[in-house]
Amino acid sequence: MDDPQTAMDPRVYDPNYDFNFWKHAPSIFFGTPLTNFLNKNSVDTVIVTGCTTSGCVRASINDAFSYGYRVIVPHDCCGDMDEGPHEDNLRDVGRRYADVMDASDVMTHLSSTQGRVAAE
Repeated sequence: MDDPQTAMDPRVYDPNYDFNFWKHAPSIFFGTPLTNFLNKNSVDTVIVTGCTTSGCVRASINDAFSYGYRVIVPHDCCGDMDEGPHEDNLRDVGRRYADVMDASDVMTHLSSTQGRVAAE
């Protein structure tokens, strides 16, 4: 984990608070301790971001929904190699599994809440 390519961005990573671990499948939930961590901390909502929208992001959204979490996806915090699959997947998960919204709206809401929020 000392490879500079895997270094956490200090603007978003707080080692005294954040839980950092490796994943080995598309979903952040599959085969990881994430669900135990979220349950232990009484988390009921997850914010899913990352790459690739049609792969890891979508797999994580599906699993989060299946575990019963409310799922929020800031569409401008996800990406794919092509705009088409990105938009198609966001539109589909927005119909089925998640609240897809602008990052600015998510940040406004988070800044108005008390306490800390766990995210992917």
